[in-house]
Amino acid sequence: MFDISKIGVSATTTIELEGPDGELLVDDKGKQLSVTVYGPGSKEFQKAQGVKNRAILEFVRKGSAKMKDHEQRELDCEFLASCTVSFNNFTYKDKTGAEAFKAAYLDPSIGFIADQINRKIGDWENFTQKSDKT
Repeated sequence: MFDISKIGVSATTTIELEGPDGELLVDDKGKQLSVTVYGPGSKEFQKAQGVKNRAILEFVRKGSAKMKDHEQRELDCEFLASCTVSFNNFTYKDKTGAEAFKAAYLDPSIGFIADQINRKIGDWENFTQKSDKT
């Protein structure tokens, strides 16, 4: 009988970053910029998703019809920061760790990075054993 657990996904993957023009982003020495993230098959992702869902439910319970744009963006960036393992070959200002992750994702001038991570983090295929860097 086939053991279905053999096709389980990896907990993390590394997402190679592209600029707004679609070109791969590299540092001054030509090293590829990337972000390592937890995916939907990880406990970290599940926990972050639960926090996000509870925050949305709490908002709805308060009777508000619609979350303000800045509140939604803050919630989305907190989720992405909670799912980020590391920034690879780049930093964000003088910040480190979760503080750097959230601040970078909140920065509208580099919003294309948060958009990329948001698109790719929920795609199970990016976390398959045979998946290359995304």
